[in-house]
Amino acid sequence: MNTISRAGKIAKINTALLTGNEAIATGAYKAGVYVATGYPGTPSSEILPYLARFNNAIVNWSINEKTALEIAIGASIGYKRSMFTTKHVGLNVASDPFMTLAITGVRGGIVIVTADDPNMHSSQNEQDNRFYSKFAKVPMFEPSDSNECLEFTNLAFEISEKFDTPVILRTTTRISHSKSVVRIEPVYMPNLSKDIDSKNHSEKTYIKDIEKFVMAPVYARKRHKIAIERLKKLLEFSNNSGINKIEYNSLDFGIITSGISYQYVKEIAPFTSVLKLSFSYPIPDLLIKEFVEKVKNVVIVEELEPFIQNEISSLGISLKGKEIFNRFGELTPDLVEEGLINSGFIKKSNNLPSNKNKKGLIELDSILEKLPQRLPALCSGCPHTAIFYALKKLKIPVMGDIGCYTLGALPPLNAMDSCISMGLAFGAAQGLSLSNSSHKKIAGIMGDSTFFHSGITSLIDAKYNNACFTAIILDNSTTAMTGGQDHPGTGKNLSSDQVMSNKIDIKRVVEGIGIDEIYIIDTYDYNTVYKTLKKALSSKNLNVVITKRPCVLYPKKIDLGKKFKILEGCNGCDLCMQTGCPSILNSDKFSDNNKSIPFIDNSCIGCSICKDICVFNFIEEIKS
Repeated sequence: MNTISRAGKIAKINTALLTGNEAIATGAYKAGVYVATGYPGTPSSEILPYLARFNNAIVNWSINEKTALEIAIGASIGYKRSMFTTKHVGLNVASDPFMTLAITGVRGGIVIVTADDPNMHSSQNEQDNRFYSKFAKVPMFEPSDSNECLEFTNLAFEISEKFDTPVILRTTTRISHSKSVVRIEPVYMPNLSKDIDSKNHSEKTYIKDIEKFVMAPVYARKRHKIAIERLKKLLEFSNNSGINKIEYNSLDFGIITSGISYQYVKEIAPFTSVLKLSFSYPIPDLLIKEFVEKVKNVVIVEELEPFIQNEISSLGISLKGKEIFNRFGELTPDLVEEGLINSGFIKKSNNLPSNKNKKGLIELDSILEKLPQRLPALCSGCPHTAIFYALKKLKIPVMGDIGCYTLGALPPLNAMDSCISMGLAFGAAQGLSLSNSSHKKIAGIMGDSTFFHSGITSLIDAKYNNACFTAIILDNSTTAMTGGQDHPGTGKNLSSDQVMSNKIDIKRVVEGIGIDEIYIIDTYDYNTVYKTLKKALSSKNLNVVITKRPCVLYPKKIDLGKKFKILEGCNGCDLCMQTGCPSILNSDKFSDNNKSIPFIDNSCIGCSICKDICVFNFIEEIKS
């Protein structure tokens, strides 16, 4: 517990070490959020579970991002504060309601948290969602540490209501997942009018306002003009609120930056003057002009696209930025330093490692380069393994999707042909079948959470248009890739740990669409998996294969209590290795024909897939 002096009084400050995501949740709690929704996606997934711990708001996962934002909008229309969380690509899914929400405005404040993923640690692209802010004409915060995550989340609700607008809070992977000290009290509220009455706001009774919320063209035209006028007021706020800050040091060199890049700048060049853009759209034109006039040499340090650079260029000010730093991947302190040195903005640091240490680092790099590449792999006993192994043997085109099972595209399985967007598999399978470019029937494959997210509609479309392909739904009873979150097929949600009566049965959904040919299989029975897929793929009908095996990690790690071993006499045929199971490894033993003989380590959970695949019967269960 720390204290600070404020206006002659001592204010107590509680501190905590929180990730950015945890701090956002705490900020929403402090702001009195009433409804919080989202769809799990790295790096944003931890926000809602952490917020649910406070037990003061309705916090739930939604079926997809579009639905989640629509729920938040409805709560706002009812004068309640709401928050929508998503990873960067999820905002694409929600962009339809978002773009119109930008002109309707709000009642209760709406904060839209978009967590971008530079370097694509767990994503299919590294789009820069700062452009959504400009596209929609809505304000945007970019915190640079966990404390700002808390403060800016709280402040974003106030600004949302003050300016009648949704507010974007944009983080990146490093901000979302890094921990730093957070001041729980007091919450920072700079330069806001006192005309915001959040408590009374949340207690208002619903009333109609057709001109505000019914975006027929006659009303939408008026609202668009209001949004443009609102942007002028937000620009004034951006210049005068104190959220965007100039830190003057040396006037010979300065940097304009935002977000995590600010931390790298302060580490590498603490002697420089810095203009930190925390309220980064609309950009503070007056502050920028002041900064550029006072500081001789100014450069822009930002990740991904030249968003700040382009905005400053529109003011008639030409500064270097992306001429120095890449438009792809993450920045790091080393990359910031290298860029500033190579461009002549700073001199080489005296704090670099000694020659002795450098030599050690070079030797380490050399060793790492010689090590064999280790690709990501499905877990030991993953219920998806048998499906992809069978699809590989059947040698058919497989339109894939977003999830753990994306790993089915990698060696040694090599059994998936596409992974572009969430819910694409069935639509792409239909389109590929229409192209008549394959003499074999097409398969589309997706997980249970993805099916609920955006697979149902494409399966309905396939039935409606008499498509012919095999739709495979991998039901492992969780949203595994993002950490094991629940979905409609589990019957649970953040608001309840108990299975509810409204659990959605995938088979009944498929039957409701009108598809009669449905197969239910246990993926730990490889022989049945292969035979069933072969039968489904030989059919001339649209059919569905549903696998039923829980994830081996979520909600808790599964061990079937069995272990398997490879017997003496194994000829090293490599069939079991082709499953990609991490529990099966090459040993230092070789067969008579000089092939490596594998062994099964203690991480085996006893799924028995390798035993089914071994046609020579050299794998058996270890008897206790």
